[in-house]
Amino acid sequence: MTEQMFALDIGTRSVVGLLMEKKNNQYHLIDYHMIEHHERSMLDGQIHDIVSVSKVIKKVKLHLEEKHDIILEKVCVAAAGRALKTNRVHTTKEITKQPLMNEEDILFLELEAVQKAQYQLATNVEEDPSHNYYCVGYSVIKYLLDGEEIGSLIDQQGEVAEAEIIATFLPKVVVESLLSALNRAELQLEALTLEPIAAIHVLIPPSMRRLNVALVDIGAGTSDIALTSEGTVTAYGMVPRAGER
Repeated sequence: MTEQMFALDIGTRSVVGLLMEKKNNQYHLIDYHMIEHHERSMLDGQIHDIVSVSKVIKKVKLHLEEKHDIILEKVCVAAAGRALKTNRVHTTKEITKQPLMNEEDILFLELEAVQKAQYQLATNVEEDPSHNYYCVGYSVIKYLLDGEEIGSLIDQQGEVAEAEIIATFLPKVVVESLLSALNRAELQLEALTLEPIAAIHVLIPPSMRRLNVALVDIGAGTSDIALTSEGTVTAYGMVPRAGER
């Protein structure tokens, strides 16, 4: 069974649309199309002219629809890390009286850590109010079982399970301008993540993350950075210096 997916890279200089299909947990590229912005409608990875950007998005969408005789309604997008904030937190859960842990239990543990990161952002007096930030992704740093690091918690038994994550947040204005541009192009957001998170899953598999590798995605307006150490992603960042600046 195949599942088609539409993804957009909305960059400072151009918009690239990818049409893919998923077969046996592998993604296969069907086609792509790129159109450059005709005017300076984006700066440092942030949309400044929603109407102009939405027109470019719609042109990319229509090209792929007409070429492959399909209708595209949903899209996956990776956002640039402008004014990115990160928070590294961990959470614990007693599992003595429960059966073997499953994927749902682990996801609940991870999301509890994300909520904790959001709360810490809200209570930090030096930060802006939390409602001005959206969580756009997170990466698991490590799992622990009874205080010892473990590769996976699935089907494990013990007394205390822990998860440590790094959560990433973007300003509300960055995310909502992106949503507005997609809505104008008659697209619904299916999934949102951060550009360095998307890039690191493609370029640096878990087997290479013990090498202390730095991934730098140099675009036209921003350079996104991800650092790996001890088998996991340890930090994300962004600088507004790139190919055009």
